[in-house]
Amino acid sequence: MRLGVIERVGRALGFSPEGRAVRIWTEGRPGEEESRIQEGVVVDVVGEGALVELDEPVGDVRRVLLVPREKGWGLRALWFSFIAVDAFPAHRDGEPLGHWWMRLGRSR
Repeated sequence: MRLGVIERVGRALGFSPEGRAVRIWTEGRPGEEESRIQEGVVVDVVGEGALVELDEPVGDVRRVLLVPREKGWGLRALWFSFIAVDAFPAHRDGEPLGHWWMRLGRSR
């Protein structure tokens, strides 16, 4: 599938991740047995990234900025699949937290 098609479809559908529940793989990858999964809510879209309030903190961080890593698989592709993200403290004022995966979660 051509890059960006999924994002364009998401835009045409009016999809926005804002206010949506998400699941985030903070250790491992989707489908791996030893993965650690956090749940949270996208509270805002900031530039190309999503500001997410986690239900449980990762270390001492509860709010994270998740920025899509792969061209063509940005936040508007989230309606379709997992997306790979780089994780930062909420205002990028610290070291990156890691390379995580994000997917829509169950509605709250």
